[in-house]
Amino acid sequence: CTEINAERIGCFWPNPQVERFIIRVHRHFFSNCTLERLVFADPPDASLILLILIPVFLTLAMVALVVWCSKRSDILA
Repeated sequence: CTEINAERIGCFWPNPQVERFIIRVHRHFFSNCTLERLVFADPPDASLILLILIPVFLTLAMVALVVWCSKRSDILA
């Protein structure tokens, strides 16, 4: 890791100063860095169904409201 970063910024390798700097930055910003990849899991079925149905019902409600208001335009005007 440090060799790749040293070459990327144009420094020779091995370079103890660059290595100390990169390790210090890594410790400061990535103190809880693991090599294991995160495994993302699907949400529970109940949450997934809720997240799908709410926008569907809101869309249907808005369409119904627009249709209802367009039929009553003579009363509302």
